[in-house]
Amino acid sequence: MAKTVTLYKIFIASPSDLKEERSMIEEIIDELNLSTFIDANIKIELKKWETHVNPDIGEYPQQVINNDIGDDYDIFLGMLWSKFGSPTEKYGSGTEEEFYRAYSKYKKDPTSIGIMFYFKQTALPLDKIDTASLNSIREFKSKLGDNGVLYWEYNTIEEFQKLLRIQLTRKIKDLNKQDQNTTTIVKVEEIEEEIELGVLDYIELGEESFKNVEEILLRMTDAIEWIGKRFNERTAEINKQTSLHPDLGTKARKRLVNAAADDMISFNARLSAEIPLFSSTYRKAIDSFSNATKISIGIKADELEDIEFAIQAIDTFVETIVDSSGECISFRDSLDDFPRMTKEFNRAKRMSSAIVSDLIQEFEVAINLVRALRQEFDEYKSMY
Repeated sequence: MAKTVTLYKIFIASPSDLKEERSMIEEIIDELNLSTFIDANIKIELKKWETHVNPDIGEYPQQVINNDIGDDYDIFLGMLWSKFGSPTEKYGSGTEEEFYRAYSKYKKDPTSIGIMFYFKQTALPLDKIDTASLNSIREFKSKLGDNGVLYWEYNTIEEFQKLLRIQLTRKIKDLNKQDQNTTTIVKVEEIEEEIELGVLDYIELGEESFKNVEEILLRMTDAIEWIGKRFNERTAEINKQTSLHPDLGTKARKRLVNAAADDMISFNARLSAEIPLFSSTYRKAIDSFSNATKISIGIKADELEDIEFAIQAIDTFVETIVDSSGECISFRDSLDDFPRMTKEFNRAKRMSSAIVSDLIQEFEVAINLVRALRQEFDEYKSMY
């Protein structure tokens, strides 16, 4: 049976170094079409040069893309990382020209289009660093800020997936609140939906997941405090033995130093086991609360209060993460400043520093995603 839906078109603009993200966007849109928006009678269509541009001749290559893509889309989604792209007749790259076409449309009518822009922050291998491109990206990012465009940064494909799922849903809902005459109404074959979890189920899952996250964070904090204490004890013992025995042999000193290396190896094993658990569990919690918010259209204030109470607890959790991240940074810096002693110690120290750096990055991702969730909920709540 056919039904009438509101169609929103999204155009992706990026150079070729973000193929994984472009593929991920398509998966997210398919998921949203089959879940979040199916009851709201909303459908999203993706426009990209891979599927919407045909071989042709224009004044210059980008003109062919411009002609085939046109201006018939509701959201411009831009991304940049290591490449700025090939210059066009008018701009520094195709992506830049595509952005300014969308921005021009926005300036004429801010209700006609939504603009989303993301910058990937993952470090590049030395052999892939293009200084000219990075300088162009830095300059373009600065211009975005000058033009009042709010952009987001991310480090991993997983973080991008979470951010986009939250923010794209919010952007579509914002557009849907505006005059629907600016969008396309189409008829599609209705898909039979298999209803699974409800809002209270998702709230319960989120609360359970964050309880588990707090336990994992406590174990990691204990491990960091333990290694810090052991490190101080080993240092004091080395200083004591050196003072009591000025003629202490090299082998004896190495044994003392390598005992500290053994402590760090134990610490590395503990943290290496906990970080993946922390990552997967807090992501599950954020997904659960985000899903609860998305399906809460038309629910009563009591359920909204349940979600808000849970998110307030997450806000407190973020404060804890910020404190823990500061402790990790201090510990990592003290490790990096410690002199090289033995090969065993140096190897363990490098591994500890790398593992703690991974945890710090995971903390940053968690804070970013929680803030996006809070923004999503606050904007949704303002509708009521």
